[in-house]
Amino acid sequence: MEKTHTQHILILITNPFAMLNVVHSGLMRELGRTYRVSVMSNLLSEADVAHLNAHFQLHMRLLKCPIPRISRYLKWLRAFQAALFAHFFRLETFRIKLAERHRILAWLFRMTGNSPALRACSGWLLIWLRHRLINRTSRSRARLPGAHCFAAVISTSPLDLRENRIVNALKTRGTRCIAMIISWDNLTSKGIINAAPDLVLVWNKLMADEYEQLYSLFGNVGALRMTGVPRFGIYAKPPDPLKVAVFRGKLGIVPRACVILFSTGAVKHHVCQDYVIEDLLEYARTRPEVVIMVRCHPGDEPGKYERFSGYKNLRFLPSFRQCKEDIPPSDFLETLQIQLAASQVCIQIASTMLLDAAACDKPVISIAYDAHPQVPYRASVRRFYDYAHYQPLRLLLKENIVHDRTALFAKLDALAENGWQAPKWQSVLKTVMNLSTPEPARTTAQCIQEWLDA
Repeated sequence: MEKTHTQHILILITNPFAMLNVVHSGLMRELGRTYRVSVMSNLLSEADVAHLNAHFQLHMRLLKCPIPRISRYLKWLRAFQAALFAHFFRLETFRIKLAERHRILAWLFRMTGNSPALRACSGWLLIWLRHRLINRTSRSRARLPGAHCFAAVISTSPLDLRENRIVNALKTRGTRCIAMIISWDNLTSKGIINAAPDLVLVWNKLMADEYEQLYSLFGNVGALRMTGVPRFGIYAKPPDPLKVAVFRGKLGIVPRACVILFSTGAVKHHVCQDYVIEDLLEYARTRPEVVIMVRCHPGDEPGKYERFSGYKNLRFLPSFRQCKEDIPPSDFLETLQIQLAASQVCIQIASTMLLDAAACDKPVISIAYDAHPQVPYRASVRRFYDYAHYQPLRLLLKENIVHDRTALFAKLDALAENGWQAPKWQSVLKTVMNLSTPEPARTTAQCIQEWLDA
């Protein structure tokens, strides 16, 4: 007989992407079977929580304590810390981002990184600064849920200093901390975790090794568990063919049509992606069976693609923010799966859609060229594929990346001739998502329960 728990868990949600991983994935429901669950969030209202509880059959409670603000001083201190972190570990992601704004500083960053003495100095400063930030945030004056006795606090965005502030303050009261790393690039691109989590949940062994390498500098790294990706659990079961047919029908896509899904990337990284749509329209010009679906990134401007309104073989799928919503709708993951199932191939630019498509056994092509060949590297999409989290997969992803429009057309033709079958290398990519378990949300909840019971 299963042991009954009455322990109280606090979950911090400050990021829409984290909502998908915790609420939409079913993890919150799994935790609710065993624990009392409360949420602190700057995204959710009482009405949102009531809707989510009804839709996902949850019993979570929203605490009225606001997420604490971070002073400008602490923000600057953390930015300096992120630079030290990248310098000591020679993280290419930071150098590339730095070169976008300051080429000379990027050059100095790279050159000083070759000096063992300077890197040792960075390491010493990094240890001291992290210790200072943890101590300072532990004495937070922000209003915290002190009247509650939590068995654990789960930080769903542990690289957010606001969540670190809550975690550190609660740890001084004896609350245990669990950190969830929610994406494959977070450890090398989002700075540093300014808290000392007792349990760290990662996707796979690659991320576990990465965490140990980066955080062993600070002493005890805590317990590590590899759980897979909770939000990817939806891909274990194929989508309902009827729902896919209805979706295509609503967009006026006939059954025999060949659908190319282009998922736009973050606008703050790549301002104009219209040229990809133009190239796909050119590809479709002599192929009347091709329909292009553009899945808009949440940061896209609503009227950005109005000039394409006259094309009959082009469909736009607005993001939830274009629909005036601040949080992902309840059916976000199901809709994404249906969009992929309704397509023959997915086109993307260095985004997590690479993983979503691979999880769905959908052919995926990564764009690594710009609208104009003369675009310098520091502003080119080519730089995204040199980020640190891509390095372990560099050879594997060479099969997936196209560097000009001609290569894109050739890749599409080759996939079409092969019946739009996913390339064999994509099965290797699934190891990044750790899809060995069909229910990663349940696996994650079990890891948390076993650790708390130990």
